[in-house]
Amino acid sequence: MKFNNRNVFISEKAKIGKNVKIGDNTTIYDHVEIGDNSIICNDCVIGEPLNSYYSDDDYSNPVTKIGENAMIRSHCIIYAGSEFGKNFIAGHRVTIRENVKVGVNFSIGTLSDIQGYVSIGDYCRFHSNVHIGQQSNIGNFVFIYPYVVFTNDPHPPSNICIGPTIGDYTQIAVHSVILPGVVIGKNSLVGVNSTVNKNFGDEQVIVGSPAKVICSIRDIESKEKDGTKHYPWMYNFERGMPWEGIGFEDWEKGK
Repeated sequence: MKFNNRNVFISEKAKIGKNVKIGDNTTIYDHVEIGDNSIICNDCVIGEPLNSYYSDDDYSNPVTKIGENAMIRSHCIIYAGSEFGKNFIAGHRVTIRENVKVGVNFSIGTLSDIQGYVSIGDYCRFHSNVHIGQQSNIGNFVFIYPYVVFTNDPHPPSNICIGPTIGDYTQIAVHSVILPGVVIGKNSLVGVNSTVNKNFGDEQVIVGSPAKVICSIRDIESKEKDGTKHYPWMYNFERGMPWEGIGFEDWEKGK
């Protein structure tokens, strides 16, 4: 474990892997587990206690797990009880509340916020300024672009909390709002500035406010390769994906 040792606090109940680097002014609370070769930058809080810490004399911090090869940049706050697979990357000033369960190779951009009790699959990418409300369920290979908001209260204020569900490989473009309980299928595309207030199926281009289907994703022409279709995007994009260098079709066969 390597760090500069300036105002760093690491609980004796934390488990720190090999070759972990921890920056100045960072706090690692009880029952945090950080995998090998991870980097926690300056001014981070990992395993932030839950609200009951301040009122319950018998409080015990839930386990927080950060997989190996993580890169968590400065001023991030990750609450106790969340779990992240290997190769987790967070931009600056990210807040992730309790009970978030995340697969491998997840990245989340600066100033994004996940409000807890959220499920996220493998190889998802959230860009900067993304807000995910509680009880959202997000599949694998889902990309969410800046200023997208997932909501979860169908008639605020109420005691209902039901987040959206997003299928594998779906892309959600900038400034879109996904309303409570909405289900979007696999391999769909939500266009810029859309307000999605009802369920949609697989392979649909969803645009507008309120959103509606305008075509199949298979109708969209590629701007990179003349005369070809761009979607499903997995056949035309591979940077950082598990099929990089072998192609999506061969990767699928070998799974």
